[in-house]
Parts: sequence; C-alpha cells; structure tokens
Amino acid sequence: MPIDPAALSSLASEYAKGMTSIRGRRVQRLLKREFGGAEHVFVVQVGPAVAAVLGLSASGAAFCATDGRGKQASVAKWLHGSTQALETHFDLLKDSLPALGTKAVPLAGLCGQAPVRVSADSVPPEARALVSIALRALA
Repeated sequence: MPIDPAALSSLASEYAKGMTSIRGRRVQRLLKREFGGAEHVFVVQVGPAVAAVLGLSASGAAFCATDGRGKQASVAKWLHGSTQALETHFDLLKDSLPALGTKAVPLAGLCGQAPVRVSADSVPPEARALVSIALRALA
C-alpha cells in the first residue's frame, strides 16, 4: 500500500526545510511526485553531512539526494536485486520539474564512497527487510 500522502508531504517539507522557499517547494513537489508510489519513505544520511530520501516498495527502491541548489536534481530508481538504477535528472529551474534525461548508472557508485545510514528508530518492523536490501544495493 502506498505511503499516506500526508506523511509523505510532511517528510518532504522537513527535508526541504533549509532550502530557499522556491527551491524548497520544487524539491517537495518532486519528492511527492516521484516517491508517491513507495510503501515506505525515509530520510537517510549519506556520509557525515548529506541528507537524502530513500523510498521502498516490495519491487524496488528510489533515492534522491539534493540540497535544492544547482540546475537539477536526480532521482535514481531500481528493482531489488539489480546492480543498476535508472537515474532521471529533473530541471529545478522550472515549476513543472521536467525530466532532462534518464540514464542507467551502477548502484554501487550512486553515493560515492560514503556509507548510507538510516536511523533504526525510524524503520518500522515491516520495512526492515526492504531497508536492508536497499542499503546492501547502495554499498
């Protein structure tokens, strides 16, 4: 069952809190649009200082790490068990957030060398297996 839209909206709002108002609204809209079909969505840490969003469903996962600056933001999506993701870049300069392009990328390099961590307190028991699968794929 997809995540509750109000819960996703709240998470997106919290994630975009430190961004400028226009960029923050665009990032929130992007997260709600791209992660709306996920069953579970979490804010995760990449390395010591970068926050990202990880969405999970029974079939796959999605990942987005943006600070709202720059011309674009990317969302990578993959099926569980895959070694590659499809990464789509979205134009942050336009309200409609059009896709600029999509390419296959290796999951292993998606986060560089930084480990991805999620707070154990934020993961409900029914999502722990999916979180484990996604974190192994990103390692």
